[in-house]
Parts: sequence; C-alpha cells; structure tokens
Amino acid sequence: MLGNLFIRSERDLDFETFSKQIFALLRVSTSEMRDSENAPGGRYVYGAALGLRVVLTEADDSDFPEFDFLLSFRPETDWATIDRHSLDGLADIVAKYLAQTGLRIARPLDFGKAGTRRVEYGK
Repeated sequence: MLGNLFIRSERDLDFETFSKQIFALLRVSTSEMRDSENAPGGRYVYGAALGLRVVLTEADDSDFPEFDFLLSFRPETDWATIDRHSLDGLADIVAKYLAQTGLRIARPLDFGKAGTRRVEYGK
C-alpha cells in the first residue's frame, strides 16, 4: 500500500495552520495550497521530497471519524512499477516520529477498504 496516515491534533487548528506545522515538522517545503472539488474540505497542500509527493488534506473517512487530517505519500515515478507495499515502512517511521510530537496517528493497513484494521500511535 502507498503511505497514508490519519492525524489528529489535540489542539484545535485550522487547516492552513496545521499544514504549516506538519510540513515544518517533516522538513518538507510546501509547493502550494490548491483548491480542489475532489479533496475533502475543498483544498489540499503538497510538497515533494525523496522522490515522493507529500499531500495533506482534511480527513473525511467513515472508518476514521476521530481524525482531522490525512497525510499521503505517493511516488513521483510511474506507479505501475512501484511495489504497492513499498511505503508501509516509511509510513510507520513517519507515524512514530509525529506521535513523539504529541499528535495521534492512525495508519490504515488497507487504505480505502471499508472496515480496514489500523495501527495507532500516540496518546
């Protein structure tokens, strides 16, 4: 699976403030905030590092209603040649790192599949 992390901040932050905080924690420069009818909340922020596109949106998943944001990692190369499980380890490392900063994280084990199991990190 490609890397996906649901995030909940104990502080009530708006999307723009949270996006600045999370990208700063990850030391990823953001390219821009974009409006999108397809993104929950109508917008997303993205940046790139290590050949990955890093995208933050508001979360809108019935299996993860207690989480506010979704952080996704996607290869910037041809997806057809990528092992679909290649980013699980990276997502696990990033989740543990973010949990140390006081965030609650859930990593779905089968993203997009209803009723998927998860690994939780943090409080």
